[in-house]
Amino acid sequence: MVNEKKTPELNVSRRGFVAGGAAAAGAAALGLAGCGGGGDTDTTTTGSGESNVELIEADEEGFVVRAEKTDGKAPANECIIALEGEIQELHPMDWSDGNSGWVDYYIYDTLIYLDENYETQPKAADTWEVSDDACTYTFHLHEGITFTDGEPLNADAVVTNYQAAIDPDNNWRRRRMFIETIDENTEETRVDSCEAVDEYTVKFHLPTPYAPFLNSCTQFYLVSPKAITDPDFDFSRESAGSGPYVLEEHAQGDHTSLVRNEDYWGDAPAIEKVTFRQVPEAGSRIAMLQTGEATVSYPTPSDQVATIRSAGDINLISIPSTTMRYVTLNTNVEALSDVRVRQAMNYAIDQDSYCKVLYSGAATPATSVLPELVPGYKAQTPYEYDLEKAKSLLEEAGYADGFTVSIIGDNSTQETKGMTFIMQQLEKVGITVDVQPNEAATNAEIAAMPEDETELQMWYVNWSQSDADGFMRSLLSSAMVPPTGYNTAFWRNDEFDAELEAGNAAPTEDEQNEHYGKCQDIVWPECPWLYLASDNSLYAYKAYLSGARVVSAGYDVTQAKLNV
Repeated sequence: MVNEKKTPELNVSRRGFVAGGAAAAGAAALGLAGCGGGGDTDTTTTGSGESNVELIEADEEGFVVRAEKTDGKAPANECIIALEGEIQELHPMDWSDGNSGWVDYYIYDTLIYLDENYETQPKAADTWEVSDDACTYTFHLHEGITFTDGEPLNADAVVTNYQAAIDPDNNWRRRRMFIETIDENTEETRVDSCEAVDEYTVKFHLPTPYAPFLNSCTQFYLVSPKAITDPDFDFSRESAGSGPYVLEEHAQGDHTSLVRNEDYWGDAPAIEKVTFRQVPEAGSRIAMLQTGEATVSYPTPSDQVATIRSAGDINLISIPSTTMRYVTLNTNVEALSDVRVRQAMNYAIDQDSYCKVLYSGAATPATSVLPELVPGYKAQTPYEYDLEKAKSLLEEAGYADGFTVSIIGDNSTQETKGMTFIMQQLEKVGITVDVQPNEAATNAEIAAMPEDETELQMWYVNWSQSDADGFMRSLLSSAMVPPTGYNTAFWRNDEFDAELEAGNAAPTEDEQNEHYGKCQDIVWPECPWLYLASDNSLYAYKAYLSGARVVSAGYDVTQAKLNV
Protein backbone atom coordinates (compact mmCIF):
# COMPACT_ATOMS: atom_id res chain seq x y z
CA MET A 1 0.00 0.00 0.00
CA VAL A 2 1.58 3.25 -1.16
CA ASN A 3 0.71 6.72 0.08
CA GLU A 4 1.54 9.61 -2.24
CA LYS A 5 1.25 13.28 -1.46
CA LYS A 6 -2.35 14.18 -2.16
CA THR A 7 -4.30 17.38 -2.57
CA PRO A 8 -7.67 17.05 -0.85
CA GLU A 9 -10.69 18.66 -2.41
CA LEU A 10 -11.77 22.07 -1.20
CA ASN A 11 -14.77 21.31 0.95
CA VAL A 12 -16.68 21.95 4.10
CA SER A 13 -16.72 19.12 6.62
CA ARG A 14 -17.42 18.42 10.27
CA ARG A 15 -13.73 18.70 11.05
CA GLY A 16 -12.83 21.77 9.05
CA PHE A 17 -14.31 24.56 7.01
CA VAL A 18 -13.45 27.01 4.29
CA ALA A 19 -13.57 30.69 5.12
CA GLY A 20 -15.04 32.53 2.18
CA GLY A 21 -12.48 32.85 -0.59
CA ALA A 22 -9.38 33.05 1.59
CA ALA A 23 -8.33 29.42 1.47
CA ALA A 24 -5.81 27.94 -0.88
CA ALA A 25 -6.90 24.74 -2.62
CA GLY A 26 -6.76 21.82 -0.23
CA ALA A 27 -6.80 23.86 2.97
CA ALA A 28 -9.78 24.57 5.16
CA ALA A 29 -8.67 27.97 6.34
CA LEU A 30 -9.75 30.70 8.69
CA GLY A 31 -9.66 33.70 6.41
CA LEU A 32 -10.78 37.29 6.38
CA ALA A 33 -14.51 37.06 6.82
CA GLY A 34 -16.99 38.95 4.71
CA CYS A 35 -19.72 41.12 6.13
CA GLY A 36 -22.60 39.54 7.97
CA GLY A 37 -23.61 38.35 11.35
CA GLY A 38 -22.47 34.74 11.17
CA GLY A 39 -24.49 32.21 13.14
CA ASP A 40 -27.54 32.88 15.22
CA THR A 41 -27.99 32.86 18.96
CA ASP A 42 -31.05 31.93 20.94
CA THR A 43 -31.80 32.75 24.56
CA THR A 44 -33.19 29.64 26.25
CA THR A 45 -33.93 28.47 29.76
CA THR A 46 -32.23 25.13 30.41
CA GLY A 47 -34.37 22.10 31.11
CA SER A 48 -33.31 21.93 34.74
CA GLY A 49 -33.86 25.64 35.21
CA GLU A 50 -30.32 26.68 36.09
CA SER A 51 -30.21 29.92 34.13
CA ASN A 52 -30.94 31.69 30.89
CA VAL A 53 -28.16 31.19 28.38
CA GLU A 54 -27.60 32.44 24.87
CA LEU A 55 -27.21 29.37 22.70
CA ILE A 56 -24.55 29.37 20.01
CA GLU A 57 -25.37 28.46 16.44
CA ALA A 58 -22.75 28.48 13.69
CA ASP A 59 -23.42 29.01 9.99
CA GLU A 60 -22.53 26.39 7.40
CA GLU A 61 -18.90 27.57 7.31
CA GLY A 62 -18.50 27.39 11.09
CA PHE A 63 -18.82 31.11 11.84
CA VAL A 64 -20.73 32.16 14.93
CA VAL A 65 -19.66 35.77 14.41
CA ARG A 66 -18.27 37.25 11.20
CA ALA A 67 -16.29 40.45 11.59
CA GLU A 68 -17.82 43.44 9.81
CA LYS A 69 -14.71 45.61 10.06
CA THR A 70 -12.11 43.86 7.93
CA ASP A 71 -9.72 46.70 7.08
CA GLY A 72 -7.86 46.80 10.39
CA LYS A 73 -4.09 46.56 10.72
CA ALA A 74 -2.10 44.35 13.08
CA PRO A 75 0.19 46.37 15.40
CA ALA A 76 3.13 44.18 14.34
CA ASN A 77 3.87 41.09 12.28
CA GLU A 78 3.37 38.95 15.37
CA CYS A 79 0.53 36.54 16.10
CA ILE A 80 -0.24 36.49 19.82
CA ILE A 81 -2.30 33.49 20.91
CA ALA A 82 -3.95 33.97 24.32
CA LEU A 83 -4.59 30.53 25.74
CA GLU A 84 -6.16 29.35 28.96
CA GLY A 85 -3.79 26.59 30.01
CA GLU A 86 -0.10 26.29 30.72
CA ILE A 87 2.64 25.11 28.39
CA GLN A 88 4.12 22.55 30.74
CA GLU A 89 6.88 20.78 28.83
CA LEU A 90 8.69 21.73 25.60
CA HIS A 91 10.79 18.57 25.36
CA PRO A 92 9.57 17.14 22.02
CA MET A 93 9.88 13.57 23.32
CA ASP A 94 8.37 14.14 26.76
CA TRP A 95 5.33 16.43 26.49
CA SER A 96 1.89 15.18 27.47
CA ASP A 97 -0.42 18.22 27.49
CA GLY A 98 -2.01 19.52 24.30
CA ASN A 99 -0.66 23.07 24.65
CA SER A 100 2.94 21.84 24.77
CA GLY A 101 2.39 19.59 21.76
CA TRP A 102 0.80 22.55 19.97
CA VAL A 103 3.94 24.66 20.44
CA ASP A 104 6.24 21.80 19.42
CA TYR A 105 4.22 21.46 16.19
CA TYR A 106 5.58 24.87 15.14
CA ILE A 107 9.20 23.98 15.93
CA TYR A 108 9.67 20.34 14.97
CA ASP A 109 8.77 18.23 11.95
CA THR A 110 7.12 14.83 12.03
CA LEU A 111 7.27 12.27 9.25
CA ILE A 112 3.57 12.84 8.56
CA TYR A 113 0.79 14.91 10.10
CA LEU A 114 -3.01 15.03 10.39
CA ASP A 115 -4.63 17.88 8.50
CA GLU A 116 -7.84 19.76 9.27
CA ASN A 117 -9.90 16.77 8.03
CA TYR A 118 -7.90 14.35 10.19
CA GLU A 119 -6.37 12.87 7.05
CA THR A 120 -2.72 11.78 6.98
CA GLN A 121 -0.51 14.10 4.94
CA PRO A 122 3.23 14.18 4.12
CA LYS A 123 5.62 16.29 6.14
CA ALA A 124 9.28 15.27 6.46
CA ALA A 125 8.38 12.14 4.49
CA ASP A 126 7.17 12.65 0.92
CA THR A 127 5.72 9.14 0.57
CA TRP A 128 5.41 5.95 2.60
CA GLU A 129 4.43 2.32 2.14
CA VAL A 130 2.93 -0.27 4.45
CA SER A 131 3.65 -3.95 3.82
CA ASP A 132 0.82 -6.38 3.16
CA ASP A 133 1.25 -7.93 6.61
CA ALA A 134 1.07 -4.43 8.19
CA CYS A 135 4.37 -5.00 9.99
CA THR A 136 6.78 -2.89 7.92
CA TYR A 137 6.44 0.87 7.39
CA THR A 138 8.85 2.46 4.91
CA PHE A 139 9.18 6.25 4.72
CA HIS A 140 10.88 8.15 1.90
CA LEU A 141 12.18 11.43 3.31
CA HIS A 142 12.15 14.81 1.63
CA GLU A 143 15.71 15.57 0.58
CA GLY A 144 17.55 18.66 1.76
CA ILE A 145 15.92 19.23 5.17
CA THR A 146 18.30 20.47 7.86
CA PHE A 147 17.86 21.11 11.55
CA THR A 148 18.58 24.60 12.86
CA ASP A 149 22.03 23.47 14.06
CA GLY A 150 22.96 22.42 10.53
CA GLU A 151 22.54 18.66 11.00
CA PRO A 152 20.71 16.91 8.12
CA LEU A 153 17.29 15.34 8.64
CA ASN A 154 18.04 12.05 6.94
CA ALA A 155 17.40 8.38 7.65
CA ASP A 156 20.24 8.22 10.20
CA ALA A 157 18.69 11.14 12.10
CA VAL A 158 15.36 9.31 12.30
CA VAL A 159 17.11 6.17 13.57
CA THR A 160 18.92 8.23 16.22
CA ASN A 161 15.61 9.72 17.35
CA TYR A 162 14.09 6.23 17.58
CA GLN A 163 17.01 4.90 19.60
CA ALA A 164 16.86 7.86 22.00
CA ALA A 165 13.09 7.48 22.37
CA ILE A 166 13.24 3.80 23.36
CA ASP A 167 16.16 4.24 25.78
CA PRO A 168 14.73 3.32 29.22
CA ASP A 169 17.26 5.59 30.91
CA ASN A 170 15.64 8.59 29.22
CA ASN A 171 12.17 7.43 30.29
CA TRP A 172 10.44 9.87 27.94
CA ARG A 173 6.72 9.64 27.31
CA ARG A 174 7.25 9.08 23.58
CA ARG A 175 8.83 5.72 24.47
CA ARG A 176 5.30 4.35 24.75
CA MET A 177 4.91 4.78 21.00
CA PHE A 178 7.42 1.96 20.54
CA ILE A 179 7.35 0.06 23.85
CA GLU A 180 4.01 -0.75 25.50
CA THR A 181 3.81 -0.89 29.29
CA ILE A 182 1.73 -3.90 30.35
CA ASP A 183 2.21 -3.38 34.07
CA GLU A 184 4.87 -2.07 36.43
CA ASN A 185 7.23 -4.96 35.63
CA THR A 186 6.21 -6.01 32.12
CA GLU A 187 6.71 -4.42 28.72
CA GLU A 188 5.85 -5.46 25.18
CA THR A 189 7.66 -4.24 22.08
CA ARG A 190 5.47 -2.50 19.51
CA VAL A 191 8.31 -1.53 17.15
CA ASP A 192 11.36 -3.78 17.28
CA SER A 193 13.63 -2.02 14.78
CA CYS A 194 14.23 1.14 12.82
CA GLU A 195 16.85 1.08 10.09
CA ALA A 196 18.23 3.39 7.44
CA VAL A 197 17.72 1.66 4.08
CA ASP A 198 19.60 4.45 2.33
CA GLU A 199 20.30 8.13 3.01
CA TYR A 200 16.65 9.18 2.65
CA THR A 201 14.73 5.95 3.28
CA VAL A 202 13.91 4.68 6.74
CA LYS A 203 12.09 1.50 7.69
CA PHE A 204 10.25 0.63 10.91
CA HIS A 205 9.47 -3.02 11.67
CA LEU A 206 6.72 -4.19 14.02
CA PRO A 207 6.65 -7.75 15.45
CA THR A 208 2.86 -7.77 15.06
CA PRO A 209 0.42 -5.31 13.45
CA TYR A 210 -0.26 -2.22 15.54
CA ALA A 211 -3.16 -0.24 14.10
CA PRO A 212 -2.38 3.19 15.61
CA PHE A 213 1.25 3.30 14.44
CA LEU A 214 0.76 5.82 11.63
CA ASN A 215 -1.28 8.04 13.92
CA SER A 216 1.50 7.84 16.52
CA CYS A 217 3.97 9.04 13.88
CA THR A 218 2.08 12.34 13.73
CA GLN A 219 3.28 13.03 17.29
CA PHE A 220 6.85 11.74 16.88
CA TYR A 221 8.70 15.04 16.60
CA LEU A 222 12.15 14.76 15.05
CA VAL A 223 15.07 16.47 16.77
CA SER A 224 18.66 17.15 15.74
CA PRO A 225 20.75 14.06 16.60
CA LYS A 226 23.24 16.31 18.44
CA ALA A 227 20.55 17.70 20.73
CA ILE A 228 18.56 14.52 21.34
CA THR A 229 21.71 12.67 22.45
CA ASP A 230 22.96 15.53 24.64
CA PRO A 231 21.73 14.98 28.24
CA ASP A 232 22.41 18.63 29.07
CA PHE A 233 20.39 20.11 26.21
CA ASP A 234 17.64 22.31 27.69
CA PHE A 235 14.61 22.35 25.41
CA SER A 236 13.01 25.10 27.47
CA ARG A 237 15.86 27.47 26.54
CA GLU A 238 16.59 26.57 22.93
CA SER A 239 15.18 24.37 20.20
CA ALA A 240 16.75 21.99 17.70
CA GLY A 241 14.07 21.29 15.12
CA SER A 242 13.55 21.73 11.39
CA GLY A 243 10.11 23.31 11.53
CA PRO A 244 8.93 26.76 10.41
CA TYR A 245 9.69 28.44 13.76
CA VAL A 246 12.47 28.50 16.35
CA LEU A 247 12.14 28.95 20.11
CA GLU A 248 13.05 32.48 21.18
CA GLU A 249 11.95 32.48 24.83
CA HIS A 250 9.97 30.30 27.22
CA ALA A 251 8.85 31.98 30.43
CA GLN A 252 7.11 29.25 32.42
CA GLY A 253 3.57 30.22 33.37
CA ASP A 254 3.62 33.41 31.29
CA HIS A 255 4.52 33.09 27.61
CA THR A 256 6.42 31.19 24.94
CA SER A 257 7.75 33.13 21.94
CA LEU A 258 8.80 31.69 18.60
CA VAL A 259 10.54 33.44 15.71
CA ARG A 260 10.52 32.51 12.05
CA ASN A 261 13.07 29.94 10.89
CA GLU A 262 14.72 31.87 8.08
CA ASP A 263 16.21 28.63 6.70
CA TYR A 264 12.99 26.64 6.74
CA TRP A 265 12.92 24.05 3.96
CA GLY A 266 9.21 24.41 3.19
CA ASP A 267 7.03 27.38 2.29
CA ALA A 268 8.38 30.27 4.34
CA PRO A 269 5.98 31.62 7.00
CA ALA A 270 4.73 35.15 6.39
CA ILE A 271 4.31 35.86 10.11
CA GLU A 272 7.62 36.76 11.75
CA LYS A 273 6.79 35.86 15.34
CA VAL A 274 4.25 33.69 17.18
CA THR A 275 3.73 34.13 20.92
CA PHE A 276 1.64 31.83 23.10
CA ARG A 277 0.57 33.82 26.16
CA GLN A 278 -0.99 32.13 29.17
CA VAL A 279 -4.16 33.99 30.23
CA PRO A 280 -6.24 31.79 32.59
CA GLU A 281 -9.08 34.28 33.08
CA ALA A 282 -11.60 33.99 30.25
CA GLY A 283 -12.72 37.63 30.21
CA SER A 284 -9.12 38.81 30.07
CA ARG A 285 -8.49 36.85 26.87
CA ILE A 286 -11.43 38.55 25.16
CA ALA A 287 -10.34 41.95 26.48
CA MET A 288 -6.91 41.37 24.94
CA LEU A 289 -8.56 40.63 21.60
CA GLN A 290 -10.55 43.84 21.81
CA THR A 291 -7.47 45.96 22.46
CA GLY A 292 -5.26 44.15 19.94
CA GLU A 293 -2.99 42.70 22.65
CA ALA A 294 -3.96 39.26 21.33
CA THR A 295 -4.59 38.01 17.80
CA VAL A 296 -6.27 34.72 18.73
CA SER A 297 -8.11 33.54 21.85
CA TYR A 298 -8.48 29.87 22.75
CA PRO A 299 -10.58 28.54 24.27
CA THR A 300 -13.12 31.28 23.81
CA PRO A 301 -15.72 31.55 26.57
CA SER A 302 -19.11 30.76 25.08
CA ASP A 303 -20.82 33.49 27.10
CA GLN A 304 -18.83 36.21 25.32
CA VAL A 305 -20.62 36.09 21.96
CA ALA A 306 -22.35 39.46 22.40
CA THR A 307 -19.05 41.09 23.41
CA ILE A 308 -17.27 39.64 20.39
CA ARG A 309 -20.05 40.70 18.04
CA SER A 310 -20.08 44.24 19.38
CA ALA A 311 -16.34 44.59 18.75
CA GLY A 312 -16.94 44.36 15.01
CA ASP A 313 -13.41 43.26 14.07
CA ILE A 314 -13.33 39.79 15.65
CA ASN A 315 -14.37 36.49 14.05
CA LEU A 316 -15.65 33.59 16.15
CA ILE A 317 -15.71 30.07 14.77
CA SER A 318 -17.11 26.84 16.20
CA ILE A 319 -15.63 23.51 15.10
CA PRO A 320 -16.58 20.01 16.36
CA SER A 321 -13.62 18.52 18.18
CA THR A 322 -12.12 15.30 19.50
CA THR A 323 -12.18 16.65 23.06
CA MET A 324 -14.09 14.69 25.69
CA ARG A 325 -15.12 16.31 29.00
CA TYR A 326 -15.56 13.85 31.85
CA VAL A 327 -15.00 13.28 35.56
CA THR A 328 -12.96 10.26 36.65
CA LEU A 329 -14.41 8.32 39.58
CA ASN A 330 -11.80 6.53 41.69
CA THR A 331 -13.30 3.06 41.94
CA ASN A 332 -11.20 2.33 45.03
CA VAL A 333 -13.13 4.91 47.05
CA GLU A 334 -15.70 2.99 49.11
CA ALA A 335 -18.82 4.71 47.81
CA LEU A 336 -17.51 4.92 44.24
CA SER A 337 -16.54 1.24 44.18
CA ASP A 338 -20.22 0.31 43.70
CA VAL A 339 -21.24 0.45 40.04
CA ARG A 340 -24.79 1.33 41.11
CA VAL A 341 -23.49 4.50 42.73
CA ARG A 342 -21.51 5.41 39.63
CA GLN A 343 -24.54 4.81 37.43
CA ALA A 344 -26.72 6.86 39.79
CA MET A 345 -24.30 9.76 39.54
CA ASN A 346 -24.53 9.66 35.75
CA TYR A 347 -28.34 9.67 35.88
CA ALA A 348 -28.08 12.73 38.15
CA ILE A 349 -26.15 14.77 35.56
CA ASP A 350 -28.26 16.72 33.07
CA GLN A 351 -25.97 16.58 30.03
CA ASP A 352 -28.14 18.92 27.97
CA SER A 353 -27.98 21.55 30.69
CA TYR A 354 -24.23 21.00 30.98
CA CYS A 355 -23.81 21.72 27.26
CA LYS A 356 -25.94 24.87 27.54
CA VAL A 357 -24.56 26.26 30.80
CA LEU A 358 -20.90 25.48 30.13
CA TYR A 359 -20.74 25.87 26.35
CA SER A 360 -23.91 27.73 25.33
CA GLY A 361 -24.96 24.68 23.34
CA ALA A 362 -21.68 24.40 21.40
CA ALA A 363 -21.17 20.85 22.64
CA THR A 364 -22.60 17.36 22.15
CA PRO A 365 -23.65 15.15 25.11
CA ALA A 366 -21.35 12.16 25.51
CA THR A 367 -22.79 8.94 24.09
CA SER A 368 -19.60 6.91 24.50
CA VAL A 369 -16.18 7.26 26.06
CA LEU A 370 -15.02 8.43 22.60
CA PRO A 371 -16.13 11.64 20.89
CA GLU A 372 -18.13 11.06 17.71
CA LEU A 373 -15.28 12.34 15.51
CA VAL A 374 -12.82 9.67 16.62
CA PRO A 375 -12.70 6.76 14.14
CA GLY A 376 -14.06 3.65 15.85
CA TYR A 377 -16.69 5.54 17.87
CA LYS A 378 -19.75 3.43 18.73
CA ALA A 379 -22.87 5.05 20.15
CA GLN A 380 -24.14 3.78 23.50
CA THR A 381 -27.49 4.18 25.27
CA PRO A 382 -27.32 7.58 27.02
CA TYR A 383 -27.86 8.02 30.74
CA GLU A 384 -30.96 10.17 30.45
CA TYR A 385 -31.36 12.71 33.23
CA ASP A 386 -33.51 10.92 35.85
CA LEU A 387 -33.25 12.02 39.49
CA GLU A 388 -35.70 9.39 40.73
CA LYS A 389 -33.73 6.59 39.13
CA ALA A 390 -30.53 8.05 40.57
CA LYS A 391 -32.03 8.15 44.07
CA SER A 392 -33.36 4.60 43.70
CA LEU A 393 -29.94 3.25 42.73
CA LEU A 394 -28.28 5.09 45.61
CA GLU A 395 -30.81 3.64 48.05
CA GLU A 396 -30.26 0.17 46.61
CA ALA A 397 -26.52 0.59 47.13
CA GLY A 398 -26.99 1.71 50.75
CA TYR A 399 -26.49 5.45 50.18
CA ALA A 400 -30.03 6.78 50.50
CA ASP A 401 -28.67 9.69 52.52
CA GLY A 402 -25.84 10.30 50.07
CA PHE A 403 -22.17 10.74 50.93
CA THR A 404 -19.36 13.28 50.68
CA VAL A 405 -16.71 13.22 47.98
CA SER A 406 -14.06 15.65 46.71
CA ILE A 407 -13.36 16.78 43.16
CA ILE A 408 -10.22 18.41 41.79
CA GLY A 409 -9.81 20.38 38.58
CA ASP A 410 -7.86 23.26 37.11
CA ASN A 411 -8.50 26.69 38.64
CA SER A 412 -9.40 28.41 35.37
CA THR A 413 -12.75 30.18 35.03
CA GLN A 414 -14.28 27.49 32.83
CA GLU A 415 -13.02 24.47 34.77
CA THR A 416 -14.18 25.91 38.10
CA LYS A 417 -17.57 26.61 36.55
CA GLY A 418 -17.75 22.99 35.40
CA MET A 419 -16.91 21.58 38.82
CA THR A 420 -19.50 23.87 40.41
CA PHE A 421 -22.10 22.54 37.96
CA ILE A 422 -21.26 18.96 38.97
CA MET A 423 -21.51 19.91 42.64
CA GLN A 424 -24.96 21.47 42.16
CA GLN A 425 -26.26 18.53 40.14
CA LEU A 426 -25.14 15.83 42.59
CA GLU A 427 -26.44 17.86 45.52
CA LYS A 428 -29.96 17.10 44.26
CA VAL A 429 -29.49 13.39 45.07
CA GLY A 430 -27.82 13.99 48.43
CA ILE A 431 -24.18 13.78 47.34
CA THR A 432 -22.01 16.54 48.78
CA VAL A 433 -19.09 17.50 46.55
CA ASP A 434 -16.09 19.39 47.90
CA VAL A 435 -14.77 21.45 44.97
CA GLN A 436 -10.99 21.89 44.99
CA PRO A 437 -9.60 24.06 42.14
CA ASN A 438 -5.81 23.81 41.75
CA GLU A 439 -3.02 24.89 39.45
CA ALA A 440 -2.67 22.48 36.52
CA ALA A 441 0.78 21.39 37.71
CA THR A 442 -0.61 20.56 41.14
CA ASN A 443 -3.35 18.42 39.61
CA ALA A 444 -0.79 16.63 37.47
CA GLU A 445 1.16 15.74 40.63
CA ILE A 446 -1.99 14.54 42.41
CA ALA A 447 -3.06 12.46 39.40
CA ALA A 448 0.38 10.82 39.15
CA MET A 449 0.29 9.39 42.65
CA PRO A 450 0.30 5.57 42.73
CA GLU A 451 -2.78 3.63 43.75
CA ASP A 452 -1.70 2.94 47.32
CA GLU A 453 -0.88 6.60 47.97
CA THR A 454 -3.41 8.62 46.02
CA GLU A 455 -6.02 10.78 47.72
CA LEU A 456 -7.75 11.62 44.44
CA GLN A 457 -11.47 10.84 44.44
CA MET A 458 -12.91 12.69 41.43
CA TRP A 459 -11.09 14.61 38.71
CA TYR A 460 -12.82 17.06 36.36
CA VAL A 461 -10.70 16.77 33.27
CA ASN A 462 -10.67 16.48 29.49
CA TRP A 463 -8.77 14.52 26.86
CA SER A 464 -8.31 14.90 23.12
CA GLN A 465 -6.86 12.32 20.78
CA SER A 466 -7.63 11.29 17.23
CA ASP A 467 -7.45 7.50 17.50
CA ALA A 468 -9.52 5.04 19.51
CA ASP A 469 -6.57 3.10 20.89
CA GLY A 470 -4.78 6.19 22.15
CA PHE A 471 -7.94 7.45 23.79
CA MET A 472 -9.02 4.26 25.54
CA ARG A 473 -5.58 2.83 26.31
CA SER A 474 -4.34 6.03 27.93
CA LEU A 475 -7.42 6.52 30.09
CA LEU A 476 -9.00 3.12 30.73
CA SER A 477 -6.57 0.22 30.25
CA SER A 478 -5.34 -1.67 33.29
CA ALA A 479 -1.73 -0.92 32.36
CA MET A 480 -2.31 2.83 32.53
CA VAL A 481 -3.20 3.38 36.16
CA PRO A 482 -0.97 6.02 37.76
CA PRO A 483 1.91 6.64 37.84
CA THR A 484 2.24 4.94 34.43
CA GLY A 485 -0.74 6.63 32.78
CA TYR A 486 -3.99 8.52 33.29
CA ASN A 487 -6.47 5.83 34.32
CA THR A 488 -7.27 7.74 37.51
CA ALA A 489 -10.51 5.79 37.89
CA PHE A 490 -8.27 2.79 38.68
CA TRP A 491 -10.81 0.78 36.70
CA ARG A 492 -9.65 -2.61 35.44
CA ASN A 493 -11.36 -5.08 33.15
CA ASP A 494 -9.58 -8.02 31.53
CA GLU A 495 -12.14 -8.36 28.73
CA PHE A 496 -11.75 -4.68 27.87
CA ASP A 497 -7.95 -5.01 27.78
CA ALA A 498 -8.18 -8.09 25.53
CA GLU A 499 -10.48 -6.36 23.04
CA LEU A 500 -8.18 -3.33 22.98
CA GLU A 501 -5.21 -5.55 22.11
CA ALA A 502 -7.24 -7.38 19.48
CA GLY A 503 -8.13 -4.05 17.90
CA ASN A 504 -4.47 -3.07 17.72
CA ALA A 505 -3.56 -6.32 15.97
CA ALA A 506 -6.48 -6.38 13.53
CA PRO A 507 -5.34 -6.03 9.89
CA THR A 508 -8.27 -3.98 8.58
CA GLU A 509 -10.00 -0.85 9.82
CA ASP A 510 -13.38 -2.60 9.98
CA GLU A 511 -11.95 -5.35 12.19
CA GLN A 512 -10.19 -2.80 14.37
CA ASN A 513 -13.40 -0.84 14.88
CA GLU A 514 -15.33 -4.01 15.71
CA HIS A 515 -13.00 -4.62 18.67
CA TYR A 516 -12.94 -0.95 19.68
CA GLY A 517 -16.75 -1.00 19.61
CA LYS A 518 -16.77 -3.94 22.02
CA CYS A 519 -14.44 -1.98 24.31
CA GLN A 520 -17.03 0.80 24.43
CA ASP A 521 -19.82 -1.73 25.08
CA ILE A 522 -17.87 -3.06 28.05
CA VAL A 523 -16.86 0.20 29.72
CA TRP A 524 -20.05 2.25 29.22
CA PRO A 525 -22.27 0.46 31.82
CA GLU A 526 -19.33 0.31 34.25
CA CYS A 527 -19.29 4.13 34.57
CA PRO A 528 -15.69 4.75 35.62
CA TRP A 529 -16.45 8.37 34.65
CA LEU A 530 -19.20 10.89 34.79
CA TYR A 531 -19.94 11.17 31.08
CA LEU A 532 -20.35 14.83 30.17
CA ALA A 533 -19.84 16.12 26.62
CA SER A 534 -17.61 16.74 23.65
CA ASP A 535 -17.39 20.50 23.23
CA ASN A 536 -16.70 22.36 20.02
CA SER A 537 -13.45 24.25 19.64
CA LEU A 538 -14.28 27.97 19.80
CA TYR A 539 -11.59 30.19 18.32
CA ALA A 540 -11.88 33.97 18.27
CA TYR A 541 -9.44 35.87 16.09
CA LYS A 542 -8.90 39.36 14.73
CA ALA A 543 -10.11 40.07 11.20
CA TYR A 544 -6.62 41.13 10.14
CA LEU A 545 -5.47 37.50 10.41
CA SER A 546 -6.15 35.34 7.35
CA GLY A 547 -5.20 31.90 6.09
CA ALA A 548 -4.96 30.10 9.45
CA ARG A 549 -6.43 26.64 9.93
CA VAL A 550 -7.26 24.20 12.70
CA VAL A 551 -5.37 20.91 12.44
CA SER A 552 -5.12 17.98 14.82
CA ALA A 553 -2.22 19.61 16.69
CA GLY A 554 -4.04 22.92 17.21
CA TYR A 555 -4.42 26.34 15.59
CA ASP A 556 -1.95 26.58 12.71
CA VAL A 557 -0.75 30.00 11.50
CA THR A 558 2.39 28.74 9.78
CA GLN A 559 0.95 29.70 6.38
CA ALA A 560 -1.27 32.53 7.60
CA LYS A 561 -0.85 36.27 7.05
CA LEU A 562 -1.34 39.39 9.11
CA ASN A 563 -2.46 42.63 7.52
CA VAL A 564 0.21 45.00 8.84
